Amino acid sequence: MSLWSEMRQRRITQIVVTYLAGGWIVTSVVDQVVDREVLPLVVYQVTLTLFLFGILGALIIGWYHGEKGAQEAQPLEIVMLSVIGLAALGSSGTIVRSSMTDSITLGGADPARVAVLYFEDLSDGELAPVADGITEALINQLDDVRSLDVVSRNGVQPYRDSGLRADSVARILDAGTIIEGSVEQRGGELRITTRLVDGLSGADIERSVVDLFAGDFLVARDSVAETVSRLLRERLGEEVQLRELQAETGSAEAWTLAQRAERLRTEAEDNFEGGGDMSASVQAYEEADGILAQVESLDPEWVKPMAARAHAAYRRAWFAAGVGDFDTALRETEVGLEHAERALALNPEDADALEQRGTLNLFTAVALGSSPEQVQQLLSEARTDLEAAVANEPDLASAHAMLSFMFGGLSDNVNAVLSARRALEEDAYLRGADRIYDRLFYAQYELEQFRDAAQWCDEGGLRFPDNYRFAECQLWIMAAPHGEPDVDAAWNWLARLDSLSPEPLRPFKRGVGEVMVAGVLRRASLPDSAENVLAGVDKSERVDPQRQLFVYEAAIRATTGDPDGAVESLRRWAAATPGSTLGPGSELNWWWRELRTREDFQPFVGR
Repeated sequence: MSLWSEMRQRRITQIVVTYLAGGWIVTSVVDQVVDREVLPLVVYQVTLTLFLFGILGALIIGWYHGEKGAQEAQPLEIVMLSVIGLAALGSSGTIVRSSMTDSITLGGADPARVAVLYFEDLSDGELAPVADGITEALINQLDDVRSLDVVSRNGVQPYRDSGLRADSVARILDAGTIIEGSVEQRGGELRITTRLVDGLSGADIERSVVDLFAGDFLVARDSVAETVSRLLRERLGEEVQLRELQAETGSAEAWTLAQRAERLRTEAEDNFEGGGDMSASVQAYEEADGILAQVESLDPEWVKPMAARAHAAYRRAWFAAGVGDFDTALRETEVGLEHAERALALNPEDADALEQRGTLNLFTAVALGSSPEQVQQLLSEARTDLEAAVANEPDLASAHAMLSFMFGGLSDNVNAVLSARRALEEDAYLRGADRIYDRLFYAQYELEQFRDAAQWCDEGGLRFPDNYRFAECQLWIMAAPHGEPDVDAAWNWLARLDSLSPEPLRPFKRGVGEVMVAGVLRRASLPDSAENVLAGVDKSERVDPQRQLFVYEAAIRATTGDPDGAVESLRRWAAATPGSTLGPGSELNWWWRELRTREDFQPFVGR
């Protein structure tokens, strides 16, 4: 009998065609469900793989069982079907694993991007500083491992005690690996539980429990580092060697008190940024300073508490100046400088102490300087200290940010941009990052790099959607000679600026926005509408004590073809602020390009 005749007798064609028809229906249905994103793509890939291997299975089954009547399974048939089945399962497993890897990579959830969540205190609150200290020490150690991308403490701090699941935090921070844990006291023992969590699924990969003598806080800190090193090695398949922490202090009591003071500092900042009572923040800093004084008595050679006390004094001075109490601000800066000097006497290269001394001198120059000579001297000393701080510790993001602020005040916009970029590179979650984005915008804006300025404004708005600064910068961009003027969009941004601005700032910010809208109207060849808007801007001293709105109006007029109106606005500004000038380097600002050669512009600069 011929092969074709035998195939017809065994009905192989009918069996295979029936299988293909049924398989096509199943794969089509799965394809539709996947296409509507009800199921992931991997389901369709596995279905198609099984369907293709099933064709061979259908041929074999048809050959052995296609004839009428019952046929027993042959050993060769069982072997062949088993081989096909194993091959199908193996291929499907490979597809699933590949899909999981792709999802991690495509979703940005790289296992080497690690977020250390603040360890949970399971006691009655007494171990909270210990839990914080262990967490922050671990972040510092992991950050030195080149193969890891570690989220900074500023990045994870908002999720302390948030109640969010680990996988939710992982998605927000784009982390593929989460480290979390807890600290509790059981009788005379300290129990530390450490968990390694998959950022994609939120599932525990491994858990470790260590019991230590209750007073061994420093040993506990080092034990957690060892545990995490082992867990990450197993997770990533490579050696993760954590550096040993420098022996900052050998006193467990001093270390614990220092962590308690740090927690108070964090609470003070959170309270202030959350719009809380400023006096509560000042009180928290004063309490922290008292605790740090105890730390110093326990370990007089430890530099960190002295630098921390300098920072606490700076913040108290900053708060005092904010309410106009400049005498208190000056006293606090002097106290802070004394703390910084004591720290630097012990270690002249300590980056934290250098940063604090530089910051205090910069603050004194900007807020409390009594003469141009004193201001220049203080600025020079501040720059020296801040640059030394980042030279000794290049990843000190806060010092880079302070340098950016200083350069911006000196109209050195190139260095302001470089320092601000470096601050974000070192710590994208830095406190005050909204102000760094804002500084980057204005620095690029003053350099006439409008495309780059617009990019920083857009990025800031995406990251801080409810921050008024990034509605305001949109208006500045629209008023500049950049792109096509869009009057409707300008009015919309003005409404958003008005709704987002804090209540005390709202009248002034509304005025700034109205001046910018007038600039957009002038660019759109609607000068009469622009004049109506400018006439309605409240430029009173109550709204604008520094009378900046006159200068902004002058800039708008100067850059949109009204030099005479610009000079008149500057005259009104000079009359309201006798003795004021446009500031160092202002005659070079692109705003005034059309006015530089006019004699009536010269009285406003260089005085």
